[in-house]
Amino acid sequence: MENKPSLFLHFPQSEALPYKRLAKLPTPIEQMARLGDELDMPQLYIKRDDLSGELYGGNKTRKLEFIFGEALEQGHDRVLTIGAIGSHHVLATSIWARHLGLKPAAQHFPQPVTDHVLNNLRALSTTTPELSLVGHPVNLPFKIFKQRLSEWMNNSPRTYFVQGGGSSVLGVIGYVSAAFELVDQIEEGLIPEPDYIFVAAGTNGTFAGLALGCKLAGLRTHVIGVRVVDKIVTNSGNVVRLANQAAQKLRSVGVDAPTLTKQDITLLDQYFGPNYGVPTAQGARAIDLAERFEKIKLDPTYTGKTFAAILGERIRLGLKERTVLYWNTLSSVDLSARIERANIEEDLPASYRVFFKESS
Repeated sequence: MENKPSLFLHFPQSEALPYKRLAKLPTPIEQMARLGDELDMPQLYIKRDDLSGELYGGNKTRKLEFIFGEALEQGHDRVLTIGAIGSHHVLATSIWARHLGLKPAAQHFPQPVTDHVLNNLRALSTTTPELSLVGHPVNLPFKIFKQRLSEWMNNSPRTYFVQGGGSSVLGVIGYVSAAFELVDQIEEGLIPEPDYIFVAAGTNGTFAGLALGCKLAGLRTHVIGVRVVDKIVTNSGNVVRLANQAAQKLRSVGVDAPTLTKQDITLLDQYFGPNYGVPTAQGARAIDLAERFEKIKLDPTYTGKTFAAILGERIRLGLKERTVLYWNTLSSVDLSARIERANIEEDLPASYRVFFKESS
């Protein structure tokens, strides 16, 4: 079973989809016993997607297996994506692109500059990507954003565009497959069928894939997305749209995928904080608890806020009596060697150096 997507095992006809093996699968499920005791949640588990890849883990690697499968199948030699300056998605895309012999490029928009963001930029610089700073998509008029994107694409006809967060139809299918990996692990007795899954909801692909996959698999599990990106991007309508586009793609290869409605989507807004990337007190507490009791590292933008939702919803949802699975989407691959050898003066554009000056 290892290193083959569970979707292919459950639906052999789905092997018609483009695919390039990158991930180390299945990722482990572990009981968070010490933290569960502290929180009076004896059935608290974690899905270790932070261990999904040797070069880079987290949720992006599952998505990129299908995305890069298509890029290579179509003969592209360059990939372009978009994200915040500290984006894990941009970093993951660039690392895996170089591994596959593709040239990485990205359009970056601003976010609060933290040490975490600067280290991601240092690691990114080691992939020598082509970078450009643009306004935030939430604030930049959509027409101008699309025009700039088209200019980049037209300069290189063999460029493949990777949606922000890897949240394209094929990226979503990566997490439909992850839901069937969970089914396999339930059957192996590694976890009871969860009552709840908590997962970060940013560009919606991971959340949409898990919601669709759990419904396709017939699980009773309630997948809860925790919004960590502006509401114009992260909303139930966008989640449903993505899930149903992925369902249509699955049906095209003979998988009888269901249709989702907004009633299938639970999205929590109250853990986002004042703005994208701004740490919250709830998130900081969650980060501290996860590291202190389980040696699990979370980040302030995505995973810390998501785990904070478990803490915040314990009483309202009666989580003390439930089986709860926290789906960890942050990579835990040690990037210290990359960061150590980074040469930001040579490998990042001059416009990026201001971020490092601001922090000093």
